Amino acid sequence: MRGHFQMKTSGFLLLVLLSTTSFAVKRDPAGRLLRPDFHAASECQERPEFLSEMRNDFLGTLSRLPETVLVAREAEFYVEGTEKGDDVKLHGFQSFLSHETSSAEVLCANAAPDLKERFALFAPTLIDTRKEARVGHSLWQFQMMVDSGKYAFWNMKTPSFKPSQNLEDYLKASGATYKIYQKSHDEYELMIVKKSDSTTEYLLIIYDAIPSLK
Repeated sequence: MRGHFQMKTSGFLLLVLLSTTSFAVKRDPAGRLLRPDFHAASECQERPEFLSEMRNDFLGTLSRLPETVLVAREAEFYVEGTEKGDDVKLHGFQSFLSHETSSAEVLCANAAPDLKERFALFAPTLIDTRKEARVGHSLWQFQMMVDSGKYAFWNMKTPSFKPSQNLEDYLKASGATYKIYQKSHDEYELMIVKKSDSTTEYLLIIYDAIPSLK
């Protein structure tokens, strides 16, 4: 029963991701995703649990993945460091179980009241490693934004990634490092880290595997 349920859930996630991509590009009012709604947020008291979790299931690089399709289920974005001499902590969460763009939210945030800044990372929401890929990779940009004491977290498919490009090379060229973990036979995690002189950005993507997708 669990395998049947997993396939139904993963299939639903795939449809959500594909429809969300179409929704974001074709149906949203022009510029909406580039001018997201900003809201106040409670202060961050602790670092996210995913940063302290012990992982002994390191798989290696994307090239070590078996032939499968990985579908993103959720994403967690965390930024920490300093900007203009003040501490910065930003924590966002995105569920792909809903097609609503509002499912991306800022969980907590600390920043100077006059800070205006954005932090961005690229990550795949679909990874297709089959020899004859039918779904293909889908690369999205995740942004955490600060604007004078208010915050926004949003994501959208990036048009800069072409089907002919190598996904691993693209991620490396972005200045980020990554590690992929196999949590079980049908669940994987991708951790992306990007460091600057003053801040470190962390992005965790959790995937469901759909090995028998046709």
